[in-house]
Amino acid sequence: MTDNYQPQPGQDPQEFLDSLTYRDDADTPALPPTSAELEEGMVTTSLKMPKDMRDRVRDNAAEQGITASMLIRQFIEMGLAAEQPGRMIPLSDAIRALNSLRATA
Repeated sequence: MTDNYQPQPGQDPQEFLDSLTYRDDADTPALPPTSAELEEGMVTTSLKMPKDMRDRVRDNAAEQGITASMLIRQFIEMGLAAEQPGRMIPLSDAIRALNSLRATA
């Protein structure tokens, strides 16, 4: 078997599956960190904001399916990244930032 683990164009799917080798002794890939592990490196910081801003943050976070804390961290990261114009950012972050802009007339 080759190291190409993708079926080739026109290859019979069953032939491809039959060509795969399964090993019980292979290393188990690392799992992504749990939420508890992610929280270990976090510190608690409080901030004051107007109630309407807090409500907007919560609503925006809910629309994105994340917590308000996560959204605030993303906004802070974007602000800090803007302070370093020569720093490269992931394309997904750029798209998220562009999508968050309000449409202008």
